[in-house]
Amino acid sequence: MDKLISVIVPIYNVEKYLTKCIESIINQTYENLEIILVDDGSPDNCPIICDEYAKRDSRVKVIHKKNGGLSDARNAGLDIATGEYIMFIDSDDFVEIDMMESMMNNMIDNNVDLVVCNIKYIYDNSEKVKYNQKDKVLDKYEAMQEYIKDGIVQAVAWNKLYKRNLINDMRYKVGKINEDEFFTYKIVDRTNKIYYNSKPFYNYVQRNTSIMGSYSIKRLDAVEASYERLNFIKERYPELYVEEKKNFINLCIFNYEMILKNINIDYYKNGRNILKDYIKKIRFKNKELSTYCLKDKIKIIMSKISLNYCCRILMIFRDLN
Repeated sequence: MDKLISVIVPIYNVEKYLTKCIESIINQTYENLEIILVDDGSPDNCPIICDEYAKRDSRVKVIHKKNGGLSDARNAGLDIATGEYIMFIDSDDFVEIDMMESMMNNMIDNNVDLVVCNIKYIYDNSEKVKYNQKDKVLDKYEAMQEYIKDGIVQAVAWNKLYKRNLINDMRYKVGKINEDEFFTYKIVDRTNKIYYNSKPFYNYVQRNTSIMGSYSIKRLDAVEASYERLNFIKERYPELYVEEKKNFINLCIFNYEMILKNINIDYYKNGRNILKDYIKKIRFKNKELSTYCLKDKIKIIMSKISLNYCCRILMIFRDLN
């Protein structure tokens, strides 16, 4: 008998997109599903839509809860999931009907712990496939390399099929808008092998009103997560530590630039001071700097001297271009 997949869908204020999302799940060619719709206190008609699907399909379970954010909703789904395998799908996206069958075949045929599929970005008037690499099997180290370089293994939760034992009692950090950044690298570390499926089964709908559609000081959650990951990499993957330090500095620079462009969101300079403190914590040896390209080397040296000065110079050069 086919193994049970628990599909967890956190839902909040996505009435326009929800039906298409749910239809793409219930019509999967792989039918042994536990579909957990988590209504995170949605103020629109999403709760009604969820209940209607539960009446129509016995595989659908609905949780109605007080709004607690995406992490809290995913955790609520995990708490009741009974499947041997787990999948997350965001409620404003949709998936191809053979996604779960194909990814489960990858899982079983290759004896892996995690399957990652390609992504298709859906815009108002166009589509774009994320990667052009072929199918492949990665060991844990190779997968972490891909993660660090933002390659075919990314932090996002939703284009993956997980063996349940990878997650066990792990849960998402509640209150963080970059929840995946705190979570997924630890999952990758628990794997032995990962399969990458090059077919773009996951349709990632781009909309300006999404959580990640605008900048706010809460985006510094990503810097906090990146700093935690940096120390994790230093301990467990020391060969990748130098590259990860560069990534962290670049993330700090990006966020500082965004704050300078949106100065009113950091009126008391708390965000800028947090980023400066992070920069001070990072030490570089001369031989490490020599491994970077000239552009990254200059940015790092400038940020260590003055993060404010570095970012303003970079902004001027970008405006000139």
